[in-house]
Amino acid sequence: MSNLRRRAAALALTAFFAPIIQAENINSDLVVVTATRFQQESADRPIAVQIITAEEIRNSAATTVSEVLSKTGGVQTRINFTGIPDAPLDLRGFGITGDQNTLVLVNGQRISEFEGNTPARLSGIPIDAIERIEILRGSGTVLYGEGATAGTINIITRSPLAESTSGNATLLTGSHDQRDLRAGFQTSHGQWGVSLYGQHYENDNYRDHNRAKLDAFSGELRYGDESGFIALNINADRQKAQLPGARTEQQLSTDRDGATTPEDYLDTDSQIYTLRGEKRLGDFTLALDVGRRSKQGESFGSGTYQFFGTQRYTTSADTDLDVNTVSPRVMWKSDWNGINNRLTVGLDWNDWTYKRDTTDTDTLFGNANTNETGDQTNRAFYIRDEISLSTGTRLSLGGRREHVDQDISLLTDSFAYPNREVSDTHHLSAYEIAMQQDLAAGFSAYGRMGRSYRLADIDENRCYLNPCPALLKPQRSFDREVGMEWSVTGTRLRLGLFQMDIDDEIYYMFVNAVSRFGATINLPPTRHRGVELELDHKLTDSLDLGFNFTHTQAEFKEGTFGGADVTGNDVPLVPDNRAVLNLAWRITSATRMAFSVTHVGNQRYDNDQANRFEKMPSYTVADIKLSHDWKNWTLAAGINNLFDKKYYSYGVVNGAYTTFNAYPEDERNGYVSLEYQF
Repeated sequence: MSNLRRRAAALALTAFFAPIIQAENINSDLVVVTATRFQQESADRPIAVQIITAEEIRNSAATTVSEVLSKTGGVQTRINFTGIPDAPLDLRGFGITGDQNTLVLVNGQRISEFEGNTPARLSGIPIDAIERIEILRGSGTVLYGEGATAGTINIITRSPLAESTSGNATLLTGSHDQRDLRAGFQTSHGQWGVSLYGQHYENDNYRDHNRAKLDAFSGELRYGDESGFIALNINADRQKAQLPGARTEQQLSTDRDGATTPEDYLDTDSQIYTLRGEKRLGDFTLALDVGRRSKQGESFGSGTYQFFGTQRYTTSADTDLDVNTVSPRVMWKSDWNGINNRLTVGLDWNDWTYKRDTTDTDTLFGNANTNETGDQTNRAFYIRDEISLSTGTRLSLGGRREHVDQDISLLTDSFAYPNREVSDTHHLSAYEIAMQQDLAAGFSAYGRMGRSYRLADIDENRCYLNPCPALLKPQRSFDREVGMEWSVTGTRLRLGLFQMDIDDEIYYMFVNAVSRFGATINLPPTRHRGVELELDHKLTDSLDLGFNFTHTQAEFKEGTFGGADVTGNDVPLVPDNRAVLNLAWRITSATRMAFSVTHVGNQRYDNDQANRFEKMPSYTVADIKLSHDWKNWTLAAGINNLFDKKYYSYGVVNGAYTTFNAYPEDERNGYVSLEYQF
């Protein structure tokens, strides 16, 4: 950030936050919602949003945030190759690039990463600190920008102002020498509140040479009242992971838990600092977020590929990433003659810098040292209006205009790899129109349509061999959805139909001629459509039922891929059906049992755009958890994959369409935990 920008930011912070110092009374009834990027009443929830409460999380069979989203939220997940509990997320059938189309937020702040197909850092979020999770499918680009085509997931943590002095400590131990130690503390005094959380996680995991270790810390210092607040948030984590590689089709039968690449590893350090605040001035509310995210990584990879015989390669890489964000906005709330109106206007500025130094050894191409740098600046203006009528009609209109500058530089000392200096400018637009109408007996109907976009990052624009192609085109999507909701005491039901027509979908594939390398490309036109069903029902006073079902069809509308006509073919790694059944039984006031069954249907292997290979087998997995409270203690025990299913959630077919590699999932495994609360 230049000196001028630093001074401007400092002046803005001073001018904005000064009035908040005069705050008085605390109001804990407000929560963050994804509809406006402001704190507001939970009754003003977004249209067709799915909400997971803290009570539902506690009563579920989940022990991590990823498991909460998969089991309770019905979000499609796959194995994380690192062994860290950050599962890749996929809403509405984007396959291998699901993470880049599903935006994850914590308290409205983006934690989805720009670089490559990297999952959001869910493992660093303390599950005990979550107040609620909002899942809004197919919406979010207008307010939050690129990467939200499939939807947004907003994880909302408890405000320390709403807490008296309290805390907890949890020790979990399980199969594969798993050890998970967590501790949290919250306190408030007058208008001040503070919360601190820490975690140490170790797991040898199911596979050989897949040991993973995580240390995470997060904290919030908040000052405020019913008219405004200012909060400083810090999140930091350190992850170390061994990477065992994929198993061949034969090895899945003879050496399922073995390692192909025992020397490979990935170590990262991440930090997120955010200063945010709001101030209400009559009918107007001002807000400002200033944030910085940094990440340092060190990795080693090795393998072989077939090209003029068997060739071996290794790659050592050091990466540094910094993202600076500034987001001022204002909301005007008015009531006139039975019309409630909330108009939000805001600006987003992001400055993203990336550096990657690699050392390659290759028996065919020789050795190479490569220095890669990238810069990306996003400047956006958005406006959104939420209108509620006394007739039970809700209307949402919004638009976004974003200007993006990209600069990429690649310098190498090898004749085989390209030197590259390239830049581009993009002007991107998004809009959304949504309406919901209340009907009789708790029923309502809704519909929405809009356009969204996604831009390829530096990893996705990487070039390995000359001649380098032009930078990837922005992905653009035209989205439609209709549905109905039914909400009465003890029951909530949503049924939705969606369709997304996407041009230049950004997709990662393997290059068959030299399978060491992959490449990200723009796909021919694709269509994603499906049916979504969400049901939460209280069967009795002590038994709750949750059910999520999604039928998804992702296919090529037209075009060729690798010289073959792919019109009507399936997009890989998109299950045709996915269903989750959850039962939460309060056996006594102190004893609870949670049972979860997940079914994932057939899907195409990665790299099989031609649909020439058989489909990946479907699988059904059951998990169970039993917990008991005694005074300040909670003892829990659980079994995952209860019926010992041998399955895998990711597989890739070879270039000849004769066999495949896969990453096997864990077989039956268990854990016990002990928690103390004060």
